[in-house]
Amino acid sequence: MTTPSYPFGWPAMSQVRGGASASDAWNVNFNNGNVNNNNRNNHGCALAVRRAGECQGATAGVPLDSLYHAWRRARRQKVPSHNQLRFDARWARGLLQLQREIETGTWAPRRSTCFIATRPKAREIHAPDFADRVVHHWLIPQLEAIYEPGFIHDSYANRSGRGSHAAVRRLQAFVRQIDSGQPDGWYLQLDIRNFFNSIHRPTLWAMLKRRLQRSGAAAEVLHVTHALLKRDPLYAGVDVRATTAELAQVPAHKRLANAPAGRGLPIGNLSSQFFANVYLDALDQYVKHTLRARRYLRYVDDFVLVHHDRTQLKRWQAEITAFLRDKLRLDLKDDIRLRRLRDGIDFLGYIVRPTHTLVRPRVVAHMHEALTAWGATHVRGQRIRATPDALRRVQATAASYAGHLRHANSTRLTASLRRRYPWLAAATKANPKPRRHSRRFIEIKFHERQA
Repeated sequence: MTTPSYPFGWPAMSQVRGGASASDAWNVNFNNGNVNNNNRNNHGCALAVRRAGECQGATAGVPLDSLYHAWRRARRQKVPSHNQLRFDARWARGLLQLQREIETGTWAPRRSTCFIATRPKAREIHAPDFADRVVHHWLIPQLEAIYEPGFIHDSYANRSGRGSHAAVRRLQAFVRQIDSGQPDGWYLQLDIRNFFNSIHRPTLWAMLKRRLQRSGAAAEVLHVTHALLKRDPLYAGVDVRATTAELAQVPAHKRLANAPAGRGLPIGNLSSQFFANVYLDALDQYVKHTLRARRYLRYVDDFVLVHHDRTQLKRWQAEITAFLRDKLRLDLKDDIRLRRLRDGIDFLGYIVRPTHTLVRPRVVAHMHEALTAWGATHVRGQRIRATPDALRRVQATAASYAGHLRHANSTRLTASLRRRYPWLAAATKANPKPRRHSRRFIEIKFHERQA
């Protein structure tokens, strides 16, 4: 297997030695609020997907080793928080306590932490208590083992082996199928208004309960699932770690505290990501088996249908609108795109056309903003002067954007970046010193390339 190449010496994320902040990860992986980049670059953020097929079965009790493996998964690829470090210091006691709570039916979500992600737009992220994160990693693989076989092929979010890049490739395949025979093909792109805050928890619980009982799931699985849905997500309290200015950037209707009674799931919880797929699986089944739309795919609440007939797409739009309203109590955003394929489909950080795929201009703008700011602080003339931590940060940022660019036709963009940031290759190839030297400055010389 050959090693993938990266633009102008950028390293793969796996080669970056720590220092990846939460903001670096949200910048690219959530460039439209949904993208998870195949779950590869979420350093410092909640992991989106685990392996499916890890169902514990319907045996009585909760094996301690299942909680142990859940604890290990919850720790994976995550910058330790104080909350996690406290749990890790007495992990055996913590796992035994969780085992008792689940088996006796007394487990309930603990106090959470709220912070604000500002890219690409401001939104609340609710980080669960680390003990709750362990429970999520124990529960969700069991639910996945039940649900995964029934999900449609073209649902791509938070599922093992799929992800945003697979969704973009599949969409372009749909576009080319239509474009090859019908040069005036059309697409219909729909998005659900305020999706996570609009999910009706009693409806979701009714879906889950019926399916779990039919599959013979253990009583403990039913209890934990119900505990996650029966009360307001903020019932146990929340610690807000955001400034007043950051909070003010989030529109009032986007605040979880303002969700109508019985509605809302916290963004940033592993359980919420899975529950979102369960809730919209009803839509997937309706579109594929009732409407019989062949070229349909969904990523969280963003979905696209491709067809050669504009009138057919218009009819489907009306039927989907009614289904969402009547069955799932959801509404579509007003920004409904019914356009020609040749106009390009703005989807998951890319512009998908029949002949090629480009990086979304907003992602390019964010990349220039991040690199320009770093260069203004650390580059003078043909010399870089930065601490090891600063180098690690720019390496993490560059690796994230490099991973995004290499899934598009970005040869010209890459060349322009080399010219605009001649220092970047030297910065990304640098080997920062160990963290004990993190405050010492490193000086690196570089040579500007001739245009």
